[in-house]
Amino acid sequence: MLSAARPNQRARRLRLKAPLFLALVGLMLGIGVAELCRPLADLREQHKNLARLGQEKAALGLETGRLEEHKGYLATEAGQEAAARRQGYVRPGERRLVFVDEDPSGTSDRRSDRPQTH
Repeated sequence: MLSAARPNQRARRLRLKAPLFLALVGLMLGIGVAELCRPLADLREQHKNLARLGQEKAALGLETGRLEEHKGYLATEAGQEAAARRQGYVRPGERRLVFVDEDPSGTSDRRSDRPQTH
């Protein structure tokens, strides 16, 4: 009778351990899926960053082109004269007139600071 009781006990022990085994397998699968999702999320974020940096590069390229064009204009005589006049320089014989608005709110237009020729 001892030999018949042992297989039953062994079978009962295995049946009791089956839910525990399935729980462990499920836990391992869950951890594995979580470990796979993290690199995929990192990859997705890197793609977003790459797209954003590409847009910034394009915007900076446009700005560089605009600045190069302005630099070329400033290399001309007309560009140098315009830049000098913006800084307040006048030609010999010209007088610089400054108009001040007595508006107490401080919202006056300060573009009236242009030289006037005679």
